Amino acid sequence: MLWQSTTGTAYLWSEWWMDLRYPELRFVPASEANIAPSVQLAAAIAAASSSADGTGSTATAEHAGHEGGADLHTDNQLPVQQIVLSDDLNRSTEVLLLGADGLPYPVFVNPHDGHVLGQLTSGQWIPGITRALHGGWPLGKPGNWLLELGNCWAIVMLITGLYLWWPRSRNIWRALWPRFRSGPRVLLRDAHAIVAVAFSAVLLFFLISALPWTSFWGGQVLSRVQSMLDQTSPAGFSIGGASAAQMMAVRTSIDAVVQSARQRDVKGTITVQMSPWQGAPLFVANRTSSLGDDRTLNAAPETGQISTDVRNADLPTIPRMVAVGIHVHQGDFGPINLWLNTSLAVALIWISVTGLISWWMRRPQGRIGIPPPRPEHWPVGLVGSLWVAGIVLPIFGLSLVTIAGVSSFRRLLYRPTTAN
Repeated sequence: MLWQSTTGTAYLWSEWWMDLRYPELRFVPASEANIAPSVQLAAAIAAASSSADGTGSTATAEHAGHEGGADLHTDNQLPVQQIVLSDDLNRSTEVLLLGADGLPYPVFVNPHDGHVLGQLTSGQWIPGITRALHGGWPLGKPGNWLLELGNCWAIVMLITGLYLWWPRSRNIWRALWPRFRSGPRVLLRDAHAIVAVAFSAVLLFFLISALPWTSFWGGQVLSRVQSMLDQTSPAGFSIGGASAAQMMAVRTSIDAVVQSARQRDVKGTITVQMSPWQGAPLFVANRTSSLGDDRTLNAAPETGQISTDVRNADLPTIPRMVAVGIHVHQGDFGPINLWLNTSLAVALIWISVTGLISWWMRRPQGRIGIPPPRPEHWPVGLVGSLWVAGIVLPIFGLSLVTIAGVSSFRRLLYRPTTAN
């Protein structure tokens, strides 16, 4: 939770920080003149390739876009994650390329004259590295599984924590006020619980809505449920990553689909990407602060002809709910959304730290271990809920079985023997 809170908050404010840190790359003088997206792409690829081979030359759209291709220094195998085309005349175009470490790095192009403004490394590109860290990089799928496990346990800890906190012998409003005169352990426990209770509804929403992004639950469980219920999104998805050669081979289609998207009144910033496998469509989406303006388009890479144009209203119920969760997670609904997410992250940090301190105070004296269990009967409903959670959240269920197996083995191994 500490990891997700810090990396998530850094990602939330990363674009704002990039504007402050690199205004010469992010902003351009407004003009009505525009260079074709494919020519901007060619200039960016040429500049990145020149930088990689040490020539240090600065590409322009007129140079790199000669006959629609890149210059002699172009690396045709360079993966292109996406092209980001803003509708703000004062914004530069971003061409996001993928480095050998799997992280994106941007090349900035003036969309009005085609000059490359510069580029950043993947370490300097905060939006890319924070998003990757938030998703489990550099461990790949195992890292994502680990974060999913933490997410699942956080859901269970929140629900069981509410059960433990729920006042049975005092007024609920009094339970929301810390007991300052009952000693440090009670005060710490109250400080931990009250913050958790105050944010419980929002926190539960964030934890559940994060599950569709995970490799196992989102990629294996939810996808199968959607197929069974005929709730698959018609919009599809693209990971990007087509090579420079693949992207330049469909350059006229890129220009055509961007022009068609604007003619269809696709609002906001447009992103264009294509997956590296054969037959992958050109995938176009927009970034807006309004769910009603969400659009996803797929186009034939050979012609640029749009095959699907999906609005938020066209989505089935499950994909629409997932889309809402994505927008809220990313803080797309403006400053209030950003500050709400930030306050939630601070609350998560507080809960994690106070929980750790509380465990430290209750641990077995002089060693690392779990506090002694209380001799109490578990309600049938609680046990049944854990079983249901283990089925609905398979990674959590597997961890539960593993913990129970290890505990049983330890009890068997260290069982005291009696003399004859």
